[in-house]
Amino acid sequence: MASRVSCVSDTVLIIDGHSMAFRAFYALPADNFVTATGQHTNAVYGFVSMLTRLLQTERPTHVAVAFDVSRHSFRTEEYPEYKGTRDATPE
Repeated sequence: MASRVSCVSDTVLIIDGHSMAFRAFYALPADNFVTATGQHTNAVYGFVSMLTRLLQTERPTHVAVAFDVSRHSFRTEEYPEYKGTRDATPE
């Protein structure tokens, strides 16, 4: 008789937070997502929506969201060309 063994493994979902927030900001019209005080929330709404969809679809056991810093870091110390060819982020 054959037996079936089911093995559950850990799944880690690692997200580039800046990339996802940037995508969310430009994907949704800012004028449609505004608080009573006039603050735009399109990036927050889009980010949370995409994150929720990823969690439901991928069903990871662990999640990490990483954001870059806007200052020099050990990466630029070790490799001065790090992101050196990137265009400036639009305002």
